[in-house]
Amino acid sequence: MTHRNSRDPLPRTADEAVTEAQLVHVARFVAPVVSAHVEQTEQQRTLAEPSVKALREAGLFTLGTPRRYGGHGAGVRTAVDVCAELAAGCASSSRLVGIAYGAALFASQLPDAVRTAVWEPDPDALLCGAANPSGSVTAVPGGLQLGGRWPWISGIDHAAWVLLGIVREDRGRPERGLALVPASELTVADTWHMAGMRGTGSRTATTKQLFVPDERFVSFAEIAEGIGIQRHPGEARVVFPLSINLPLVGTGVGIARGALELVVRDLAGGKRSVSPLHSHTAEAAPHQLNVAQAATLIDTARLHVRRAADEVDEVAREGRRPDLETRARLRMDGSHAMRCARDAVSLLLDTAGASSFSDDSPLQRAWRDIGTASRHAALSVETSRELYGRVLLGRPLPHTDVV
Repeated sequence: MTHRNSRDPLPRTADEAVTEAQLVHVARFVAPVVSAHVEQTEQQRTLAEPSVKALREAGLFTLGTPRRYGGHGAGVRTAVDVCAELAAGCASSSRLVGIAYGAALFASQLPDAVRTAVWEPDPDALLCGAANPSGSVTAVPGGLQLGGRWPWISGIDHAAWVLLGIVREDRGRPERGLALVPASELTVADTWHMAGMRGTGSRTATTKQLFVPDERFVSFAEIAEGIGIQRHPGEARVVFPLSINLPLVGTGVGIARGALELVVRDLAGGKRSVSPLHSHTAEAAPHQLNVAQAATLIDTARLHVRRAADEVDEVAREGRRPDLETRARLRMDGSHAMRCARDAVSLLLDTAGASSFSDDSPLQRAWRDIGTASRHAALSVETSRELYGRVLLGRPLPHTDVV
């Protein structure tokens, strides 16, 4: 997949829509490549180099990079579908593509001088980051001085630039946001030892007295208020945080779909039953019901996340921010979709049986991966339910820029 340089304004033309459909086709083609290296990825707890090479050459790390800098400037629906395709082969590869997409959207909100410094030397530059605030922040002339630790930065081993979540003081008030720093200026500690999503390499970044110019900081409030389209007319608005979070749900949908394909193939291929009632597992009504319910849950997840992504893309192209009730509903869509995907995998494991938990079974990897990925704080169905319920019932919310 070659990159295009374009300054064409939105809305997109039919040719550009075809290009986004092609990206999903490319992801479908790359999925078996990253799947072939999934064991190596798991063992080294970061993406195997052949997987990184395949994703980079396919242009999938630049889904969110603005078109004027050689990226795809893809919509959220495309990112969701790309991540779903990749996750059926390697959940960690899918996750990193989703993280790179969100990080590029964040960085695209910065001034053109910063964007040029990031993407002109390398249009294929992979960006990543940690949005949760950490470390220490000191205001100095011309910028900020950072120090401390930022854990769980997926993809940092392969990144050129990293976004660090911080809280700075703005006229005496705390202001959450992101500081963009070169990856080469950070020390990476190998702290990623997890049951699931092992290959994401979500290690810890540390630094001491790192200077960040003011122009490389953007606050969450500014992103929510549309600073990106104010600075860069003609580009889609980033609907924060939905534009960033929904592709991560695509990973969950893809994991579940991959598990369904494995179980259906096994059962339809004649798997023998240990039950005295049936000679083959596929003949047992309880397993038929499990498979049907899992497939329906996956369809439900896919429909919810794609509906949310389509709606986010529509308002983003129009340059609008959805109202609070819509944002709460769309967040609920994403969280519900992820929970449905997780529930589907659980049902499939009930049917596949205890042998699915052996170390060499891809189903146990799916179980570990979706168990970990679905518990990301931004996708908490409990939090999303409370937020949505509060909004529907007219109950007050605390001031926040992340809804």
